[in-house]
Amino acid sequence: MFQTLMRKANEFSRLLIVRVLLIAVLSFLSVAIAYVFSPLIPDGMHGLIGAAAVDRILSVIANSMLTVTTFSLAVMAATHRSVSGMWTPRAHQIMLQDTTTHTVLATFIGAYLYALNAIVLRETDVFREDNLVVLFGMTLLVAAMIIVAIIRWVRHLEMFGSLIQTAQRIEDQTAEAWDLRMRRPRLGCQSLATAVLPDQVYEVYAPRSGYVQQVYQEMLENAAKEANAHIWIDVQIGAFYPKGRVIAQTDRADPDLHDIIARQIAIGSLRNYPQDPAFGLLNLSEIASRALSPGVNDPGTAIDCIQRMARVMHDTQPYEIEPSRFQRLFMADFDAGGTLNRIFGPVLRDSLDAVEVTDALQDALCSLATHQHAGLAAAAAELGGKLRAGLAPDVPPVSAVSAPNPTAAPSTP
Repeated sequence: MFQTLMRKANEFSRLLIVRVLLIAVLSFLSVAIAYVFSPLIPDGMHGLIGAAAVDRILSVIANSMLTVTTFSLAVMAATHRSVSGMWTPRAHQIMLQDTTTHTVLATFIGAYLYALNAIVLRETDVFREDNLVVLFGMTLLVAAMIIVAIIRWVRHLEMFGSLIQTAQRIEDQTAEAWDLRMRRPRLGCQSLATAVLPDQVYEVYAPRSGYVQQVYQEMLENAAKEANAHIWIDVQIGAFYPKGRVIAQTDRADPDLHDIIARQIAIGSLRNYPQDPAFGLLNLSEIASRALSPGVNDPGTAIDCIQRMARVMHDTQPYEIEPSRFQRLFMADFDAGGTLNRIFGPVLRDSLDAVEVTDALQDALCSLATHQHAGLAAAAAELGGKLRAGLAPDVPPVSAVSAPNPTAAPSTP
């Protein structure tokens, strides 16, 4: 339960509006704190700070932060459009999770709100001459935060939206998800392939059409324990499911349990990274394919993306599969071999006329053919054989990442 709440809190904290609202609240609290602590200042210090000095600094902060915030938002929006157009539209999602940009923008907006609030209170005589020392100190602290944010922002802009930064961030997110699915191929659930379905099962249907983004195993396990039930999760993360498609089965006809299952198998309009390494690898594959198009003709970028994809998959070794934690949940294994075919296949198809790219692809597949994961090694060896034969592989469409065969019955313990 705690891990699920932390995961959801982490996802929520990555939204820009959350950080802006948090800093905005802190800006108002800082003005209140300055007023509350003013009576604690010794009488001899009240005359050290003049009203004109405080008012001038607050005016500078209010005027400059509004301009800087507007400029920064324009830069962010232009960079997002540029990244989507130059690399891949799916890369826009990684840009939306740029915590540095979010923190800097939130600091600028918070500083503006702080100055505006303090100016209003000064004009209404809430802060009198004997309250100015604490207000002045708090204003200097806000100014220091602004300076740090500007330095951080300037440094961030050096690489913001570049291929190097975008590809590296995709690789880092994908490596975390790939490592998770190697160690927990069923996300800690029991194996769906080795179980037998009971005589009576009740189906749970997708409440909306979209991609399966995440499965919150802890919440599902707790719900199954409370209902004395078992749950067979009939989805592949990253697959598209239409509304009404079966996403799970259970042995209890409990509407509350069915509702919890439908809510804790998150379905959204877009794929995301935490439990779906195939999505991050697909982003890198799309960047490589676009680089190989006649209009771009950039084999160096394609080689870089091939090496990044190979690094994500190869650097998980050695790994150990963690024991199943959830005794009442059953799920299919992560299809590592199928993922390799879907992400390297298009690059192989598009690179048959580029010798330097096919050489890099051959090296990557040769290294992955020795991978500890048998399915991944077999898929790499097969694709490497097609590459040596100069054959374009049959690549399944992205939409077929797919949902399990609806006619294949999953099973129980």
